[in-house]
Amino acid sequence: MDTLRQSRDSLFRRVFRNMVMRIAIAGVLLSALSYYWSYVNFQEEALSNLAQYITARSQLESELFIQAEANTKIVRDEFLRRYVLLGSEDPRPAFHSLIAQDKDGMWRVKVQKDDFERKATIALLPDARQTPAFMRQVLLAYDVLSQYGPAFRNRYYDTFIDLNVSNGSLMYLPDLNYARNGSVADFSIDLDTELGATPAMNPERKTFWTGIYFDRQALRWMVSVVTPLDYLGRYIGGIGQDVLLDQLIDRNNKINIPGTYNITMTRQGLLIAHPDKMDKIHASKGRYTVQQDPVLKGIFEATLSARKGERFVETPDGLNWLGVAPIEGANWLFVTVYPKRLLQEKAAKTTSVVLFLGVLALLLELALMALVLKKDVALPLKRLKNAIHAAAAGKPSNELDLERNDELGDLARNFAEMSQTVSLHRQHLETLVEERTAELATRNQQLEVLNDSLTHLNTEKNELLAIAAHDLKNPVASIQGMAQLIALRLNEWPREKILDRLSGIGLLADRTQCILSNLLDHEALESGSVQVNIEPLCLRQLLTELLSSWEERLAIKQQNCVLGLGEYPVLADRQALWQVLDNLLSNASKYAPQGSTIHLSSQLDGQFVRVLVADQGPGVAPHEIPKLFLKFSRLSALPTGGEHTTGLGLSIVKRLVEVMHGRVYCQSQFGSGATFVVELPLAR
Repeated sequence: MDTLRQSRDSLFRRVFRNMVMRIAIAGVLLSALSYYWSYVNFQEEALSNLAQYITARSQLESELFIQAEANTKIVRDEFLRRYVLLGSEDPRPAFHSLIAQDKDGMWRVKVQKDDFERKATIALLPDARQTPAFMRQVLLAYDVLSQYGPAFRNRYYDTFIDLNVSNGSLMYLPDLNYARNGSVADFSIDLDTELGATPAMNPERKTFWTGIYFDRQALRWMVSVVTPLDYLGRYIGGIGQDVLLDQLIDRNNKINIPGTYNITMTRQGLLIAHPDKMDKIHASKGRYTVQQDPVLKGIFEATLSARKGERFVETPDGLNWLGVAPIEGANWLFVTVYPKRLLQEKAAKTTSVVLFLGVLALLLELALMALVLKKDVALPLKRLKNAIHAAAAGKPSNELDLERNDELGDLARNFAEMSQTVSLHRQHLETLVEERTAELATRNQQLEVLNDSLTHLNTEKNELLAIAAHDLKNPVASIQGMAQLIALRLNEWPREKILDRLSGIGLLADRTQCILSNLLDHEALESGSVQVNIEPLCLRQLLTELLSSWEERLAIKQQNCVLGLGEYPVLADRQALWQVLDNLLSNASKYAPQGSTIHLSSQLDGQFVRVLVADQGPGVAPHEIPKLFLKFSRLSALPTGGEHTTGLGLSIVKRLVEVMHGRVYCQSQFGSGATFVVELPLAR
């Protein structure tokens, strides 16, 4: 009897243990397969998104440099066109009427005629040979810069012409009087921008870019582009522009895919921007090279090893993906470092969830299995064994039919017991099927919710692409058409007509830049990569500066803006609050009629400060107020001056205000104007 009991226990445990081991092995294999499948899919998705991101950033950053090269060539061509027409007229009366020698020996524009905010400045070295040809070049350069410099000022820091290396330096820079701020020693230094335009340094006579540098007068980081200026094969000088790098560096360091970081560097290994190396770049005066950091050196060598057109390479240690895109014009590289651990963590998290649920399900199934084995297998075998033993021993058994004490009676009673066991087992299986059916129904509902969410996201994506395609198509086509027309009629049209067309191109470029900025702001807010610095701000000072930047735009529509502000400091991010109020002021100006008044005021309400922007426009219909701050919403009211709108401005305003722990809403009576209210915490 003891031997039979041990055999029974050993069989039960062996079967149970074998099943546990097989299920565990299958779970481990499935988990490993799940991890690999998740990692591969996440990597494919991440690299696809990274490709779109670096392509967009490459186009955005390249445009400024490409346009700067085009600007210098436009000024060069106009200089040469006029230089041919000058002839041999004596330039000395006009030269000495405009320019005089100062006490330090430098030749500059006479003080009574020096209008540096509207015209170019002139700085000629004392030892410069003032030949008639040189005088003509100076006067012509002064006229060209005074006319073309203001047109480029909205995007570029300055426009300059250097004559005969350092002999003559002319510049349009309304921020400061560059000629009078410099000494003889300053202007005697042969700069890279001057030497790079000489035939000895530039025999191919190509437009070139300098390295980045910190300008001591401007106190800002910049880079210069220079186009050599020759006439009939004879060297005259160079025409250039200085491009500020503040915004490029800021975008490089702050706008990125979460978990990644960006690097901008030259193809010669000079570091332009890095979120963790800006102090070293500043300390080295813009000459910090990747060779000074082993990690950066490995990244740089990996990017250079990328084949033409190849967007992704791995770092030498294999820990990161590098998204590589060129910045055209300056011939720089924009690199996004995407750590592979992001994919590994994401895949591991997904796998851990699958593994946890699998282990939980395994434990439940094993518990049910042990119960089922004991109830439906072990006990019936015990009853069968006891019945067999009782029948074999001739002993009575309450498990047998007492009226039939033979083999058939034992078989009948065993069959009845087996039938009863099967019935119980079937009922148990039906219960399990019902439970699993209910579970599948719940999972189906969850999948429907997720599918609806994906459908909504896809709709938003299609709307965003439609807006970008629709709103960018017209200005880009117009710019292309105007540029082609100017090229065809360059020698036929008068200068005023060409300037008018160039001004139109500038307005269309501003419109395109505004659309791209709104789309990038929306993307940054959606991805959560916007970082704010909440600090106490003087509301009056910020609004006064904002209104000053709007004076010309308000004057176009003959509108007036009235300030009614109290001395209430607020807790906010300066850049974000500027963008919020700039959007609201832009909205008010767009929808208000010409000659109307816009009111900017503030109120104190407990622990909050309200900033009100009120216009005299058509107002907002009651049924449209709920849609006012939604993405891509365009209402029935139209801008009074034909201005452009993307439908993203107020959505961006709402998200920025919420990031600063405030709220924004609209008060409007249809037909009587609208008042937008921004509530922000009061700063103590």
